[in-house]
Amino acid sequence: MKKIKVNNVTQKKRLDHYLVQKLHQSRSYINQLLNQKLVSVDGVVAQKNGQWVDNDTIIGIAELKSNTIQSLSNKIKLKIVYEDNDLIVINKPKNIIVHPTSFNETNTIVNILYKKIRTKDFPDSVRPGIVHRLDKDTTGLLVIAKNKKTYLALIKQIADRILVRKYLALVHHNFNDKFLLLKLPIARSKQNKLKMVVSDEPNAKPAQTEVIVLENYPQGSLIECKLLSGRTHQIRVHMAYIHHPIFNDELYGTYDGYKNYGQFLHAYYLSFIHPITGNLMEFQIKPDNIFNKLKIKLRGDK
Repeated sequence: MKKIKVNNVTQKKRLDHYLVQKLHQSRSYINQLLNQKLVSVDGVVAQKNGQWVDNDTIIGIAELKSNTIQSLSNKIKLKIVYEDNDLIVINKPKNIIVHPTSFNETNTIVNILYKKIRTKDFPDSVRPGIVHRLDKDTTGLLVIAKNKKTYLALIKQIADRILVRKYLALVHHNFNDKFLLLKLPIARSKQNKLKMVVSDEPNAKPAQTEVIVLENYPQGSLIECKLLSGRTHQIRVHMAYIHHPIFNDELYGTYDGYKNYGQFLHAYYLSFIHPITGNLMEFQIKPDNIFNKLKIKLRGDK
């Protein structure tokens, strides 16, 4: 069991918030630890995520019981766009999730890349090296860190808006404006736990998306979305909220006849400063043929 002594805090902090900051882990990972009763405070199992900790509090953390890496997947081959000793950039295909969950422990990006990552740098993580995520049916560019130094540097670049992520999406209906800045807080739906919603509830997280309308077609539009924050399903939620749902997004819009394809959303552009060399790294990748065929159809080309 790992033990942490709380120090250098000027006022009491929530246990979950403190652990996110101290361990450099995601909220969902910390919640997994707490939900499985693997965290203790001064020798007593933590009963709630929001209990307070202060200087000299001793926090104990046991090993996560599930979602461990079991084997490499050989069902899906990944296209590696760039790789060096510190990071990997891939073109993520459809129908694959990024990291293990209780529903899928083996067929993930993490499993496929497991041997390339210095996993001893991430001893408590179910998603070693994962800097950001793409939804299961969102395609495109994804950067994965091979070591903790690179991981922490890229996470900071996201927070500082140095790491840039741009997406292409085919959406319903036309736009009057060419540019939109959407500042719409997001929270998990109370009616459907699979969905996120725009919300003014106190627990909603700030979310900002820049939208450039590239083309208005007779039957829809092609847009570019730039993430200024990284909330779950952010682009899909924002576009649905302003009545421009992404084509074939059954969760937030409608099924448009493309079976086993999911939403027409593609992470086509990625840039960041290489944490070790200091070089500007820029990547662009085109959408797949199905995306392009729908674009041609919406445009009305013969």
